[in-house]
Amino acid sequence: MTTPTTPEAVPSLPGQRAAPTRPPATAGRLGPQVHRWHAALVAVPTAALFVLGYRRRWICDDGLIYLRPVRQILAGNGPVFNVGERAESSTGTLWQWLLALAAWVTGEDPAFLAVGLGLLLSTAGFALALYATCRLHRGAGVLVPAGVFVLLAVPPFWSYMTSGLESGLGACWTGLSWWLLTRVRRGQEARETYLAAFVFGLGPLVRPDLAVVTACFLVAQWWVLRPSRRGVAALLAAAGAVPLAYEVFRAGYYGILVPLPAIAKEASASDWSRGAGYVQETLGPYWLWPVVPVLGALAVLLVRRARRQRRERSPGRVSLAVLLAPFAAGLLLAGYVVRVGGDYMHARMILPALLLLLLPILVVPANRVTGTASVLLVVWLCAAVSPLRTPFDVRSTPGSFNVRSSDVEGLGDHNPVRTGTWVRNWPALPEGRRMLAEAARSPRPTLLYFDAGRRLHATPMRADAPYHVVIVGRHLGVTGAAAPLDAYVNDAWGLASPVGAHLALERWSWPGHEKFLRNHWVFAEWAVRHPPHRDLLRAGATRETVEAARAALGCGRLAELTESVRAPLTAARFWDNLTGSFERTRFRFARWPAAAEKALCDGPAAGGRSGLTR
Repeated sequence: MTTPTTPEAVPSLPGQRAAPTRPPATAGRLGPQVHRWHAALVAVPTAALFVLGYRRRWICDDGLIYLRPVRQILAGNGPVFNVGERAESSTGTLWQWLLALAAWVTGEDPAFLAVGLGLLLSTAGFALALYATCRLHRGAGVLVPAGVFVLLAVPPFWSYMTSGLESGLGACWTGLSWWLLTRVRRGQEARETYLAAFVFGLGPLVRPDLAVVTACFLVAQWWVLRPSRRGVAALLAAAGAVPLAYEVFRAGYYGILVPLPAIAKEASASDWSRGAGYVQETLGPYWLWPVVPVLGALAVLLVRRARRQRRERSPGRVSLAVLLAPFAAGLLLAGYVVRVGGDYMHARMILPALLLLLLPILVVPANRVTGTASVLLVVWLCAAVSPLRTPFDVRSTPGSFNVRSSDVEGLGDHNPVRTGTWVRNWPALPEGRRMLAEAARSPRPTLLYFDAGRRLHATPMRADAPYHVVIVGRHLGVTGAAAPLDAYVNDAWGLASPVGAHLALERWSWPGHEKFLRNHWVFAEWAVRHPPHRDLLRAGATRETVEAARAALGCGRLAELTESVRAPLTAARFWDNLTGSFERTRFRFARWPAAAEKALCDGPAAGGRSGLTR
């Protein structure tokens, strides 16, 4: 009998020196009981998370925002929120198109599909993450659970397994990317190497802020492979082909470089103190602060162990670059969330960063220290899910609130998973549904707007408007679900309004809700030339402010902005949008009509008055 030899590896990238691949020294000595234990470390927490996510299944108003563009795509109107206006209201590009594909194939309610796909994708992501961490540490022998206890103890992880948002897809992409990163090695087949780079590159299309994760994982891949310049170019091409192609499409089609919500929420602004409070509001209610030092100590032990293995050239050693990549990505992502001031949805924005920080320590090699830490985490888990911990109060903080609890309470349904549930049961909508139906039957175009008391009113709309009904949406998701596709939903917060999104940020208030499009702008754009005095009083506007807003809308860069999204998409329009996208993304105008008119119509860069003035 001949003794098998270890084959020499084939270079995976052009110019890369081949390196023999050796299996971990301890891999062959792991008995079947250890393998079964490691399988249980993946299967049991994954099953528990699936059950917890299923019990809290729901779709939120922000999740419904994705569904109107999906319906527009299926109706043949393109990836837009309103017919005839190219506005990218979906932050998660891949999620929007995945929902459109699923709805086209199945014919099912997109809301129901969003909940189901979110649950399946997030469960798959957690399973991949656990399996990848077990694989990362497989050379250490027996493993014990550690960071996975955080996923099992913190309810927001369960809530955002569904919600209709891109969170489930984000968890799946994170888990898949981590699994691919743990497989990176010198001598890896080129096909697998380029596939990993391609998946890493999808991060910005899952959600733009995940670009930092893409960068960290690509750097770790480069560090392990050490390819030649030609190999680096090939990796970057694999990672960037789809995101760059879509960016060209976005710039030419929508006329800006980022999704509209990034402009509406000023994703490049800074409010460190509010962001720090947001993190505290996430960690505090779930007793996470005592766990941070324990998990931090485990991370330090793993890094020291990897460095020691590297010095000793131990077989089956863990790559330090791979180990550090999710830590670096998680810290950068958390720093970004703190910088922009957090979010109004409790815990949602910090969860991806927390998951990244947990990846290398979901399970850890067993020894006396890690065993003690695991026992401490079990005790904490029992306390955190017991009646000893007071449930998080919806009204406990002015900066954010528990959106799921609020929605469940408002809808009277513990698991709202259908569009119809929202349209029928949302407290503020019954009157809106009635007025929408009346406006649709009316022979005259109608503008529906809110007064200061959030009561809906109707006023005549200009006869040359391209829509028969325009309704202001304060809750954009449910309003978009209730309004017909040929009606125009004028988003009050700018997430789907090119005009509202480009208002200058002049005050900090509720996260993501600083830019409120006041009625003088709405009346200027849609109402008749001389609105009834009674309607102006209800709207909190005057004839002077409406006239100033109307003039500003027809001047300079604001008129060009409107033209970029409403003019027919010819080849010339696409090129103008593409070449002007950078300046258009940066453009802001004053929220007060008189100041906006002066700057846009009379300033040095005004560009004169446009024919759009009505």
